[in-house]
Amino acid sequence: MPDESAADSRTFQVDLRGLVDLLSSHLYSSPRVYVRELLQNAVDATTARRRLADPGTDTAIRIVLDDTGLSITDHGIGLTEAEAHRFLSTIGNSSKRDDLEGARREFLGQFGIGLLACFTVAEEITVLTRSAKDPAASAVEWRATSDGRYGVRVLSDSDNSNKSAEPGTTVRLTPRRGAERWFEPGTVADLARDYGALLPFEVTVTSPRGIVTTTQTPAVWDRRYASDRERKAALTEYARDNLGFTPLDVIDLDVPLAGLRGAGFVLPRAASPAEGS
Repeated sequence: MPDESAADSRTFQVDLRGLVDLLSSHLYSSPRVYVRELLQNAVDATTARRRLADPGTDTAIRIVLDDTGLSITDHGIGLTEAEAHRFLSTIGNSSKRDDLEGARREFLGQFGIGLLACFTVAEEITVLTRSAKDPAASAVEWRATSDGRYGVRVLSDSDNSNKSAEPGTTVRLTPRRGAERWFEPGTVADLARDYGALLPFEVTVTSPRGIVTTTQTPAVWDRRYASDRERKAALTEYARDNLGFTPLDVIDLDVPLAGLRGAGFVLPRAASPAEGS
């Protein structure tokens, strides 16, 4: 049995400065994508939980901001202690691009790789998680700092730091010096809206300024309209407001075999090679 009273301390076998450079130069174009990665992890975890035939699961994703940083909570599949060691404590153990891309092909591997994006803005990352696959599983805390140190410990129900009575995951970020602007309520809400407006689960951002819902569901193409003309007008307005152009035409997309629904917009001009890439 693992020792619940002490963390299992180890270190990443990486040059963190080189790793962050790899992220910014090859995988992530800007620190702003840390919100995208957190949302993706939360959505994947929630989707995996629903596959356990648990339709009553709370699917809401909550982002909370306070004076100490940001936290994001989901009621998804969660992680066991073994999974925390395997998928979190070994993140970055290879800088080979093929290894990183391969890890993103599965949910748990992607969870660990996605957390790496947070080190572009965070000094410390804490993951508090409890697995939904094993009712007897204890909560697990994984904590890592930007100098490459991490610890994993199993939490008892009486542990004051155990706030994960129900399955799910909370990721907590402490800002790096100089990165505080990425944790401002308006910035986080804008990023959550940019990356998650059309997500299938409700996303809210709570801060001293109040609660902001950043999802816009149902999607504009899935709403009911009185006529085809009204529908086309709504989709045209969506393209103008969100994509920056007024389309020449709108094409409905509905491919049940692929699970695809949406809208295609005909550009008002020929796309340049850069726009098409």
